Amino acid sequence: MKVPVVARNSFQKLQHKVEFIGIVNFVIQHLNKLKKNNQRARFIHEVVDEHNVEVFSHPLVQQLSPCKMGCVGCCYTQVSVTKDEAELLTEKILNGLEVDRERLKLQAAVGNNSDSYFKIPYADRRCVFLSEDNLCRVYEDRPSVCRTNAVLGSAEQCDTSESIKPTRLVLTEKADMAIYASFLASDRNGTLPQLVQEVLTKKKA
Repeated sequence: MKVPVVARNSFQKLQHKVEFIGIVNFVIQHLNKLKKNNQRARFIHEVVDEHNVEVFSHPLVQQLSPCKMGCVGCCYTQVSVTKDEAELLTEKILNGLEVDRERLKLQAAVGNNSDSYFKIPYADRRCVFLSEDNLCRVYEDRPSVCRTNAVLGSAEQCDTSESIKPTRLVLTEKADMAIYASFLASDRNGTLPQLVQEVLTKKKA
């Protein structure tokens, strides 16, 4: 099971606190009641967004985070998703959203290996769901990790064109616990390109 590093770290830190383990149990119980992939993905996105409201509305985060529309530093990094999220994104493609299939295959070929991913030329690491004007074309259905991946500082520290720099992430611990639970409840997890490509191949699309 490939769980996002931040979510895993939050779980290891907070699993003994009733409030936080309660989030994990709540999410798993509700996901087990939902049968359709798109319902499961959208449920977890709702929960993550709800937990993020307080965090991202804090005045200091508003002031110090450069994560605004058009900023795409993290869109050149590897993103972990559940099978449910991959199915939801694939629906977009099957419904007519054009993506660079060759770039998707290139990114998918490295699987879960982050070292290999960052050896791919920078331009080829660009998320296939980004528009030419640097807007997310699947914003409403973007993965959970994309919903929590915010930094404090400057946008330049997220630029991985030359090297990977240390970043100070906004603490989204409640959302992280929900994300951890969604990965725990999923029968398949991996990177966005890998799983989207798998679903497309399976559906011969």
